[in-house]
Amino acid sequence: MASGSVVRPLVAQSPPSPFRVYLPLVARQGPEAPPGVDFGLVFVTSAEWPADVARFERARQVGARWDRWPLYWSGVETSPGVYRWAHVDQALRDALAQGFEVSLILMGTPGFYAAGGIPGQLPIGGSVLRQSNGGTPRRAPTPPSLAIAAANPPAGLYAPIFTDGTDRPGPGKPINPNNRWAAFVYQAVARYRPGGLASQQVAGWPSGRGVRAWEIWNEPDLTFFWSGTATDYARLLKVAAIAARQADPQARILFGGLAIFEKPNWLREVLTALQNDPAPDLRDAFSWYFDVLPIHSYSYAWQTFRYLNQAKGTLQSFGLVKELWVNESGLPVWDDYPGPTWDPDSGYRGTKEEQAAYVVQSAAYAIWLGARVIFHFMLHDDCGNGPEHHDAFGLYRNTSPAPCHPSDAGARPAAAAYRLVAAHLPGAAPLWRWRSTQGQTDWGACTGQVEWFAFRRPDGARVLLAWTRLNVPATITVTAVASQGIVYDVRTGAATTVRPTNGVYTFSLPPATNYNTPTLCNPTRQKQGEAAVGGIPLFLVEGP
Repeated sequence: MASGSVVRPLVAQSPPSPFRVYLPLVARQGPEAPPGVDFGLVFVTSAEWPADVARFERARQVGARWDRWPLYWSGVETSPGVYRWAHVDQALRDALAQGFEVSLILMGTPGFYAAGGIPGQLPIGGSVLRQSNGGTPRRAPTPPSLAIAAANPPAGLYAPIFTDGTDRPGPGKPINPNNRWAAFVYQAVARYRPGGLASQQVAGWPSGRGVRAWEIWNEPDLTFFWSGTATDYARLLKVAAIAARQADPQARILFGGLAIFEKPNWLREVLTALQNDPAPDLRDAFSWYFDVLPIHSYSYAWQTFRYLNQAKGTLQSFGLVKELWVNESGLPVWDDYPGPTWDPDSGYRGTKEEQAAYVVQSAAYAIWLGARVIFHFMLHDDCGNGPEHHDAFGLYRNTSPAPCHPSDAGARPAAAAYRLVAAHLPGAAPLWRWRSTQGQTDWGACTGQVEWFAFRRPDGARVLLAWTRLNVPATITVTAVASQGIVYDVRTGAATTVRPTNGVYTFSLPPATNYNTPTLCNPTRQKQGEAAVGGIPLFLVEGP
């Protein structure tokens, strides 16, 4: 947690339920503000299922500035040394022309480069990168052939990166074609960097636009996606960073987004491998071969805080400071098509309203920890983990027609919640965080009834967020910093002007209701104690 003093409430008492909490103007101080916070969506478009104008417009209307999707190596290099770029060209051209920044995931070993692998079928319809199955989030089991080939370390990974037999870059040095991964990364970055080959060859390519953010694999700490060792992944990262910078010196390299739950020590293992790099001067010159560390977090709002905090601590133990992103975050719903509407206790899911609450809470935790870009998974439901699954991750239901689960393209409450955080929190500076328990301040993970966050917008306005963590309502009183404020309903976006009485506001907070996911403090999902998602948050804006 961030350092700083804890200021006790103006009034401390032990009231009966519902709790009455008095908040001071200053509480636990926030960390240094990040250079700005941006918001994105996973699968606005993709090479396998390009977006139409209406889909881009929905993403823009909710305030997304970033789009993230996979560039499957196995879908581009169709036979050794033969690249088929047209489908990627179209999707990327359109996303850039629509004004989105794009983060591409380089992943998926072609079968002919994977020992024991066989050619696999690419996912369809905005293919999904996550599945909740049983008690732990897991990967979709289909198509099995794709998993066998695509997860394997590629042939030639340990071959020299350059044709002179070294890994050391230099002006004009050609990539060694026997290092298949280096060749692919170089080709992709050279094609899609600003001013790259695509801008010269593809009709309608927007001037000066391209990709600078390159994520190296998706969730390499999950066996479904990466069957190699941590040392293999360290090599994958090193080769990618050097090859990418040979093609574009301004390329930014993202560590593959971490799922964490299957291999919680993966980051440390990879960093240990890099610490032992036989060329430490090269490692240091390339900043340990990555610029950004992303994490993925689902279904349990506080887990976003936990994962980011753990990642920061691991980086610091190696003397590293990296930009942090949240590359996937979300809560699928059960009470709306195509979710399993017959199963209110569906694991790792929630109601439409709980999904909206999750969007606000996860974003608050991420910004407090200094995350630079926060992605929601995802814009539409698309095919989820496959047509047979009941995945409703989207801010919107699917359109009709659609490759899976056709519907009316209707917005869920989470769309309004996303629009609020994207409108009011970009560039926001953390002011303070405060957790209350019967009039006291307690920072234990398993205590505290009401969670508070205060942020300062660039224009000086204060954004105050508060929600209950338990299934007990709360009445809260907060000192005003302006003559009036606006309270936004996170489920609808409706705005209500409020004015303080004698310098304070009084609000009622509904109880938390989501116990569908095990939590650190409630691993057996008892409908008491810490909820996976807090109650509907207060969203108060005062000033400027």
